Amino acid sequence: MRTRKYTDQIIQTVKKGIEAKKSYREIGKGLGLEPEKVRYIARKYQLENLRENVQAVRTKIPLTEKLLNYLKRTKREGKNFTITALADALNVAPKHIAKAIEDLRNQNITIEIDQEGVELSKTIPVKEKSLVIDPHKFFGGKIIRFGAIADTHLCSKYQRLDVLNALYDIYEQRGIQKVFLCGNHIDGEIRFNRYDLLVRGVEDQTKYFIENLPQRDGIETQFITGDDHEGWYVQREHINIGQYTEDMAKRMGRDDIKYIGHMERDIELKGAKTSQIIRLIHGGGGSTYADSYTSQKYAESLQSGEKPRVILIGHFHKFCFDYPREIYMVQVGCVEDQTPFMRKKKILAHVGGTIITLHQDNDGIINRCEVEWIPFYNKKFYEYKW
Repeated sequence: MRTRKYTDQIIQTVKKGIEAKKSYREIGKGLGLEPEKVRYIARKYQLENLRENVQAVRTKIPLTEKLLNYLKRTKREGKNFTITALADALNVAPKHIAKAIEDLRNQNITIEIDQEGVELSKTIPVKEKSLVIDPHKFFGGKIIRFGAIADTHLCSKYQRLDVLNALYDIYEQRGIQKVFLCGNHIDGEIRFNRYDLLVRGVEDQTKYFIENLPQRDGIETQFITGDDHEGWYVQREHINIGQYTEDMAKRMGRDDIKYIGHMERDIELKGAKTSQIIRLIHGGGGSTYADSYTSQKYAESLQSGEKPRVILIGHFHKFCFDYPREIYMVQVGCVEDQTPFMRKKKILAHVGGTIITLHQDNDGIINRCEVEWIPFYNKKFYEYKW
């Protein structure tokens, strides 16, 4: 048999190709030789042979992937396997199957092992251990307590000075230092209430309010004004009735009466990591069949990210405590009896005031709100000899 001789140039080309980690096919293509011939040259002239993975690279599939694919395929066939059976099927030791199962679980693959074998689950097991909330961490912090009233309507025949004084007596007994008044501190003047008034004129009504608002040691009253009643002076006389009232109070020697805004005012309670807002508003429009409806609609109208934590509401002469959109909403009642106008409109008056206690944790979050409603009744109730 005749043996073909290869030139030094061919031998050197094969050697350089092998050193460059080229495959036999790639080397032979440049020389016009079949891959087996190139391999023959390498072996005959004792050139460095190509490694196994250079000639035909085989991708090693991780055992976790093999196991997952095998379980998916056999699940469709309705089969279950023990760890030993899986080890035999994939030609590995059982300990490697157990490790692969653990790795898959760490990748959030739902695999269950029970008496019937190993299988992929379509459900997630329920956590057996109950979540424990540490009350010291989430409900510690400071307590904020204040009084909240609205619609005193001083200068009206239907005012309740007896209720107003009783409320401030209670506030003093409870150690409260701040009372918020959510609008309509005086009755104002307009054509349909002229016969309901005890005092007329912006100056005289303001003076009457200052003289009759209870003054107690350590208690400061902060008030907002509404766009009705005292607001009629704003619209007609173009006077800032709230600041006008505070300025006159100072001239009369009362530093406990503070004007804080018209129609609404936000009060910020700062914490270590966040702040919470208490909003005072004097609403608008008439009363509704359901006392909570106006509060709910107001909460629904608030833009996302702009919600206060607590809202104190005047104007509707109602008491109502509600929690729409996770806002503590309190209609704080009124300190005026039902007027002829209210009877005409079929509006009930909830006469009384509130004490509100907020719990603010160390981060600044208000996590509890306690509302204490202090109701009062018509004058005959207190005149009766019990």
